[in-house]
Order: sequence, then structure tokens, then C-alpha cells
Amino acid sequence: MEAAPKKERLFTFASAGWVLLLAFAFTAVGTVWNLAPLFDPNRVKPRGDGRSPASYGFDLSKTLVPKDTIVSSGMVVDALKALDDPATMDPKKVPLMAEVERGKYLVASDRVIGVEINGQSRAYPLRVLNWHEVVNDVVGGVPIVVTYNPLSEGVAVYDRRVNGETLKFGVSGLLHNSNLLMYDRRDAPGKESLWSQLQARAIAGPAAGATLTRIPCALSRFDKWTERHPESDVLAPILAEVNEYKKDAYGTYFNSDIIRYPVDPMPPADSLAPKQRVLVVGDAGARRVVPLVTPKDQIRSDSAVGPDDGAVFDGVYAFWFAWYAAHPEDPGTIEP
Repeated sequence: MEAAPKKERLFTFASAGWVLLLAFAFTAVGTVWNLAPLFDPNRVKPRGDGRSPASYGFDLSKTLVPKDTIVSSGMVVDALKALDDPATMDPKKVPLMAEVERGKYLVASDRVIGVEINGQSRAYPLRVLNWHEVVNDVVGGVPIVVTYNPLSEGVAVYDRRVNGETLKFGVSGLLHNSNLLMYDRRDAPGKESLWSQLQARAIAGPAAGATLTRIPCALSRFDKWTERHPESDVLAPILAEVNEYKKDAYGTYFNSDIIRYPVDPMPPADSLAPKQRVLVVGDAGARRVVPLVTPKDQIRSDSAVGPDDGAVFDGVYAFWFAWYAAHPEDPGTIEP
């Protein structure tokens, strides 16, 4: 009579159960490690609940736009981390990033914001600004803020000096007409102000009504910018976030007519398509709106836009709907 087969123990070298146990142990340790900051008594609680603008801690008692048109983006304050005094690199070293990071950080057709001040020039890749939106920098001795908001396709560069003070800006997590609202960093919530990217002014808080001075910039292909500005350096990536920079987070948005957040007013139906990219040059009363691409081409998120040869313009770039909503009384004259 044959002996009954022995029951196999769960965790043996033969069954590889020890591997599962070890994997579980590492997973448990990793989970505890990742959750530990949540139980840190010194942890700063995020500002904003992702729904109510009042929860973000900004002074909304005085606003230059209807208060109910300031909405949450769904992200808390500083969920997108502004860059301060970022590192730069020689564009000739950019190809080496592909070898180090096993993927291309920046290619010839990528769009960049180009700035040239007092003989110094710098390029800021949009693939990086997608994840930061605000860069506090100094170029040619001038403190500037470089801004990019994918929701509105807004591109603008401003001098950070306002009324004798040099400001540093962050990403508030709030929007107005589907456009970025920055905030000036202060020592306590409530003392900060909200600044509209496309209106170039503070629209809420103690500084409400103060304005920013525009700095000329280019929205250009990377290769065209470096051809025209061979001495330029380029914003270096934060290595821990290189994988994020490779993602096309707004491809679906650019390839559709969808506008995700409230906008009022919308441009007239007989004007440009809402998501037509435009370059607006000139000041109030004498603005010119230059369409940059055809409606067919403009939905391609990888398409080079407008005068993409690296030329600098004293203007602002945006989707037509966003620019019009920011300046409905004086959007400017549309050029053929």
C-alpha cells in the first residue's frame, strides 16, 4: 500500500513561496515608506480641496473679476512646482541626455519659449513647462517669470519687478477663464495675490490692480531657436522628473474642441476657431491678433506654430478663446 502524498508547505524553496513572501515584505515596507509623510506631525497640509476656491487660503475679498469666475483646477496650491533659478545646459549636450536617460529629452522639432535679454539668451522647453508652468529666473541681469499654461496655450514672459519689489511666483491651483492664475509668494496665506497670466495683472488680493511688464519672447522650434541664437543655453531637466517630461499630457486636449473649464465670454462664432493659436502684439487700443496656424494644422500637438524661426516678438501667445475671454472689450484686430 502506497503512503499518502505529503502536503507541500506553502513557503518552500521548491514552491518559490519565499519569493512571494519576500516580495510582500518589500511591498509592505515600500507602502509604509510612502505613507510615512502623511503621519509626519510637521507635514504642511496642502492648501485647497480641489473644489472650492475659498479653501485655497487666498484673499478673495477684493477681486477685479467676478468672484464666481475663479475656479479650482482640481489641484492644490503648488501641485505643479514652479522652478526657481533653474540649472541650464549647453544645447550641444542635449543629445547626450538620450544616452543617459534612455530616451530623448529634447528634439529638434520640440517647441521652446526663447528669451534674449542684454545679450544673454535661454530656451525653455514646453515639455518641461507642461509640468511646472512657472519659472522664476534671471536672464541678462533681469528677474523674469516665464509662464506656460497648456489649457489656454498661453505663453508670456514678464519682468518680476513690481513697484520696487522682485516677486517670486507659484502655481495657485486656481483658474480664471481656463487660464493660469499665479500667486506671489509671501510669508503667510492671505497676504498673497492672484495674478492672471493673460491679463498681466493681479486680479485678487492686496496687489489687485498691479500690472506686470511684458518681456519679448519667441515660441519656436528648438532647432530654429538655436540656429538663430547659437550662444543660447537651455533649461536643464530635473532628472527625477525626466520620465514625466516625456509624456504628452495634453495630446487629447489639443486634438479636440473640448474646453475643460468655464469660459465667459466665448469669442463670436464668425471670428477664429476657439482653439486657433494666435500671437497678440501691441498694447491696449492697438493690438494685432496674428493667427499662427490653420484650423487643420493647429490640432496637431507636435506641430510647429506661427513664425517658428526663432524670432522674438513683443507679444503673448494663446488659444483665441482664452485671449478673447481675457480681453473681450479690446481683443485686437485680427490680421488676415
